[in-house]
Amino acid sequence: MRQAALGYPGAGVLQGVDLTLGTGDYVALLGGNGSGKTTLVRTLLGVLDPLSGAIERSPALRLGYVPQQAALDPLFPITALEVVELGLLRDAGLLRPLAAAARERALDALARMHLGEQRRKLYGQLSGGQQRRVLVARALASDPNFLLLDEPTAGVDARATDIILQALGELHARGCGVLIVTHLPLALRGRANGALLCAHGQVLRRAPERLLSPEGVLEVFQ
Repeated sequence: MRQAALGYPGAGVLQGVDLTLGTGDYVALLGGNGSGKTTLVRTLLGVLDPLSGAIERSPALRLGYVPQQAALDPLFPITALEVVELGLLRDAGLLRPLAAAARERALDALARMHLGEQRRKLYGQLSGGQQRRVLVARALASDPNFLLLDEPTAGVDARATDIILQALGELHARGCGVLIVTHLPLALRGRANGALLCAHGQVLRRAPERLLSPEGVLEVFQ
Protein backbone atom coordinates (compact mmCIF):
# COMPACT_ATOMS: atom_id res chain seq x y z
CA MET A 1 0.00 0.00 0.00
CA ARG A 2 1.64 3.21 -1.16
CA GLN A 3 0.54 6.73 -0.18
CA ALA A 4 -3.06 5.55 -0.05
CA ALA A 5 -6.06 7.47 1.22
CA LEU A 6 -8.58 5.21 2.93
CA GLY A 7 -12.19 5.73 3.89
CA TYR A 8 -15.58 6.03 2.29
CA PRO A 9 -16.76 8.15 -0.66
CA GLY A 10 -16.87 11.70 0.61
CA ALA A 11 -15.44 10.72 3.99
CA GLY A 12 -11.71 10.14 4.16
CA VAL A 13 -10.44 8.49 7.32
CA LEU A 14 -6.73 7.78 6.82
CA GLN A 15 -4.26 9.64 4.62
CA GLY A 16 -0.80 8.86 3.28
CA VAL A 17 -0.87 5.21 4.29
CA ASP A 18 2.41 3.56 3.31
CA LEU A 19 2.40 -0.02 4.48
CA THR A 20 3.95 -3.34 3.53
CA LEU A 21 2.95 -6.57 5.25
CA GLY A 22 4.30 -10.06 4.72
CA THR A 23 4.32 -13.57 6.09
CA GLY A 24 7.15 -12.75 8.49
CA ASP A 25 5.11 -10.07 10.23
CA TYR A 26 3.25 -10.36 13.51
CA VAL A 27 1.82 -6.88 13.90
CA ALA A 28 -0.30 -5.35 16.64
CA LEU A 29 -2.69 -2.62 15.45
CA LEU A 30 -3.78 -0.11 18.08
CA GLY A 31 -5.81 3.06 18.12
CA GLY A 32 -8.65 4.76 19.89
CA ASN A 33 -12.29 4.39 18.90
CA GLY A 34 -12.90 5.95 15.50
CA SER A 35 -9.19 6.19 14.71
CA GLY A 36 -9.43 4.16 11.49
CA LYS A 37 -8.49 0.63 12.57
CA THR A 38 -11.62 -0.91 11.06
CA THR A 39 -11.20 1.13 7.87
CA LEU A 40 -7.66 -0.19 7.48
CA VAL A 41 -8.70 -3.79 8.09
CA ARG A 42 -11.65 -3.56 5.69
CA THR A 43 -9.34 -2.14 3.03
CA LEU A 44 -6.78 -4.89 3.55
CA LEU A 45 -9.59 -7.43 3.20
CA GLY A 46 -10.70 -5.87 -0.08
CA VAL A 47 -14.10 -4.85 1.28
CA LEU A 48 -13.19 -1.21 0.72
CA ASP A 49 -11.21 0.20 -2.18
CA PRO A 50 -8.67 2.93 -1.39
CA LEU A 51 -9.90 6.42 -2.20
CA SER A 52 -6.55 7.04 -3.85
CA GLY A 53 -3.32 5.14 -4.20
CA ALA A 54 -3.25 1.41 -4.71
CA ILE A 55 -2.92 -1.92 -2.95
CA GLU A 56 -0.82 -4.70 -4.40
CA ARG A 57 -1.51 -8.27 -3.29
CA SER A 58 0.62 -11.30 -4.02
CA PRO A 59 -1.14 -13.88 -6.22
CA ALA A 60 -0.12 -16.43 -3.58
CA LEU A 61 -1.99 -14.60 -0.82
CA ARG A 62 -4.39 -16.77 1.19
CA LEU A 63 -6.07 -14.32 3.51
CA GLY A 64 -7.85 -15.38 6.69
CA TYR A 65 -10.06 -13.18 8.83
CA VAL A 66 -11.43 -13.36 12.37
CA PRO A 67 -14.23 -10.82 12.96
CA GLN A 68 -15.28 -9.56 16.36
CA GLN A 69 -18.59 -11.33 15.94
CA ALA A 70 -19.92 -13.89 13.50
CA ALA A 71 -22.95 -13.04 11.40
CA LEU A 72 -24.72 -16.07 12.83
CA ASP A 73 -28.11 -16.19 14.48
CA PRO A 74 -27.37 -17.67 17.94
CA LEU A 75 -30.62 -19.63 17.64
CA PHE A 76 -29.61 -21.23 14.34
CA PRO A 77 -28.95 -24.95 14.97
CA ILE A 78 -25.32 -25.18 13.86
CA THR A 79 -22.56 -26.94 15.76
CA ALA A 80 -19.10 -25.62 16.56
CA LEU A 81 -17.61 -28.01 14.01
CA GLU A 82 -20.03 -26.88 11.31
CA VAL A 83 -19.09 -23.24 11.93
CA VAL A 84 -15.43 -24.12 11.38
CA GLU A 85 -16.32 -26.11 8.27
CA LEU A 86 -18.06 -23.05 6.82
CA GLY A 87 -14.61 -21.57 6.39
CA LEU A 88 -13.69 -24.46 4.08
CA LEU A 89 -16.69 -24.32 1.76
CA ARG A 90 -14.91 -21.94 -0.61
CA ASP A 91 -12.64 -24.89 -1.43
CA ALA A 92 -15.27 -27.62 -1.45
CA GLY A 93 -18.21 -25.70 -2.91
CA LEU A 94 -21.55 -25.26 -1.21
CA LEU A 95 -23.11 -28.41 -2.60
CA ARG A 96 -20.19 -30.77 -2.12
CA PRO A 97 -19.34 -32.69 1.04
CA LEU A 98 -16.02 -31.81 2.61
CA ALA A 99 -13.12 -34.07 1.77
CA ALA A 100 -11.70 -36.13 4.61
CA ALA A 101 -8.56 -33.98 4.70
CA ALA A 102 -10.64 -30.82 5.06
CA ARG A 103 -12.67 -32.36 7.88
CA GLU A 104 -9.42 -33.25 9.64
CA ARG A 105 -8.24 -29.66 9.29
CA ALA A 106 -11.45 -28.45 10.94
CA LEU A 107 -11.11 -30.94 13.79
CA ASP A 108 -7.44 -30.07 14.27
CA ALA A 109 -8.22 -26.35 14.39
CA LEU A 110 -10.83 -26.92 17.10
CA ALA A 111 -8.39 -29.06 19.05
CA ARG A 112 -5.80 -26.26 18.88
CA MET A 113 -8.41 -23.99 20.43
CA HIS A 114 -9.04 -26.61 23.16
CA LEU A 115 -12.57 -27.12 21.86
CA GLY A 116 -12.40 -30.67 20.54
CA GLU A 117 -14.88 -31.93 23.11
CA GLN A 118 -17.33 -29.15 22.22
CA ARG A 119 -17.28 -29.86 18.47
CA ARG A 120 -20.84 -31.19 18.42
CA LYS A 121 -22.22 -28.60 20.79
CA LEU A 122 -24.47 -25.94 19.28
CA TYR A 123 -22.63 -22.70 18.63
CA GLY A 124 -25.35 -20.68 20.36
CA GLN A 125 -24.89 -22.73 23.54
CA LEU A 126 -21.20 -21.93 23.86
CA SER A 127 -19.89 -19.17 26.07
CA GLY A 128 -18.79 -15.92 24.48
CA GLY A 129 -15.14 -16.87 24.86
CA GLN A 130 -15.73 -20.28 23.32
CA GLN A 131 -17.55 -18.71 20.39
CA ARG A 132 -14.58 -16.41 19.82
CA ARG A 133 -12.24 -19.40 19.80
CA VAL A 134 -14.49 -21.16 17.27
CA LEU A 135 -14.11 -18.17 14.96
CA VAL A 136 -10.33 -18.34 15.33
CA ALA A 137 -10.46 -22.07 14.59
CA ARG A 138 -12.50 -21.38 11.45
CA ALA A 139 -9.79 -19.04 10.19
CA LEU A 140 -6.99 -21.46 11.09
CA ALA A 141 -8.69 -24.31 9.25
CA SER A 142 -8.76 -22.27 6.03
CA ASP A 143 -4.93 -22.53 5.93
CA PRO A 144 -4.15 -18.81 5.48
CA ASN A 145 -0.69 -17.40 4.91
CA PHE A 146 -1.80 -14.05 6.32
CA LEU A 147 -4.37 -13.69 9.08
CA LEU A 148 -6.27 -10.54 10.09
CA LEU A 149 -7.94 -10.58 13.50
CA ASP A 150 -10.27 -7.92 14.88
CA GLU A 151 -10.12 -7.95 18.68
CA PRO A 152 -9.99 -11.77 19.04
CA THR A 153 -9.39 -11.54 22.79
CA ALA A 154 -12.07 -8.95 23.58
CA GLY A 155 -14.36 -10.15 26.33
CA VAL A 156 -12.60 -13.47 26.90
CA ASP A 157 -10.90 -14.66 30.06
CA ALA A 158 -7.17 -15.04 30.64
CA ARG A 159 -7.14 -18.76 29.78
CA ALA A 160 -8.90 -18.21 26.45
CA THR A 161 -6.58 -15.30 25.68
CA ASP A 162 -3.55 -17.52 26.30
CA ILE A 163 -4.97 -20.26 24.07
CA ILE A 164 -5.62 -17.84 21.20
CA LEU A 165 -2.26 -16.11 21.45
CA GLN A 166 -0.39 -19.40 21.74
CA ALA A 167 -2.08 -20.64 18.55
CA LEU A 168 -1.24 -17.40 16.74
CA GLY A 169 2.39 -17.69 17.78
CA GLU A 170 2.55 -21.24 16.44
CA LEU A 171 0.88 -20.15 13.21
CA HIS A 172 3.35 -17.32 12.75
CA ALA A 173 6.28 -19.66 13.44
CA ARG A 174 5.06 -21.82 10.55
CA GLY A 175 5.21 -18.86 8.16
CA CYS A 176 1.85 -17.13 8.42
CA GLY A 177 1.71 -13.35 8.80
CA VAL A 178 -0.53 -11.94 11.52
CA LEU A 179 -2.14 -8.54 12.02
CA ILE A 180 -4.18 -8.29 15.19
CA VAL A 181 -6.35 -5.37 16.26
CA THR A 182 -6.19 -5.19 20.03
CA HIS A 183 -7.00 -3.14 23.10
CA LEU A 184 -4.71 -5.42 25.15
CA PRO A 185 -1.26 -4.37 23.93
CA LEU A 186 0.56 -5.69 26.98
CA ALA A 187 -0.60 -9.22 26.15
CA LEU A 188 1.27 -8.97 22.83
CA ARG A 189 4.51 -7.71 24.33
CA GLY A 190 7.24 -10.18 23.41
CA ARG A 191 4.98 -11.80 20.81
CA ALA A 192 4.47 -9.17 18.10
CA ASN A 193 7.46 -8.08 16.05
CA GLY A 194 5.75 -4.96 14.74
CA ALA A 195 3.26 -2.35 15.92
CA LEU A 196 1.02 0.16 14.16
CA LEU A 197 -0.88 3.06 15.67
CA CYS A 198 -3.89 4.66 13.99
CA ALA A 199 -3.97 8.25 15.17
CA HIS A 200 -4.66 11.72 13.75
CA GLY A 201 -5.71 10.31 10.38
CA GLN A 202 -2.49 8.38 9.89
CA VAL A 203 -1.09 4.88 10.29
CA LEU A 204 2.11 5.29 12.29
CA ARG A 205 4.79 2.64 12.73
CA ARG A 206 6.04 2.25 16.28
CA ALA A 207 8.64 0.01 17.86
CA PRO A 208 6.71 -2.84 19.50
CA GLU A 209 8.78 -2.68 22.67
CA ARG A 210 7.64 0.93 23.00
CA LEU A 211 4.00 0.83 21.94
CA LEU A 212 3.26 -2.49 23.66
CA SER A 213 4.16 -1.11 27.06
CA PRO A 214 2.40 0.82 29.83
CA GLU A 215 3.96 4.03 28.50
CA GLY A 216 2.91 3.20 24.95
CA VAL A 217 -0.68 2.65 25.98
CA LEU A 218 -0.85 6.30 26.98
CA GLU A 219 0.06 7.31 23.43
CA VAL A 220 -2.93 5.39 22.08
CA PHE A 221 -5.38 7.51 24.02
CA GLN A 222 -3.71 10.91 23.69
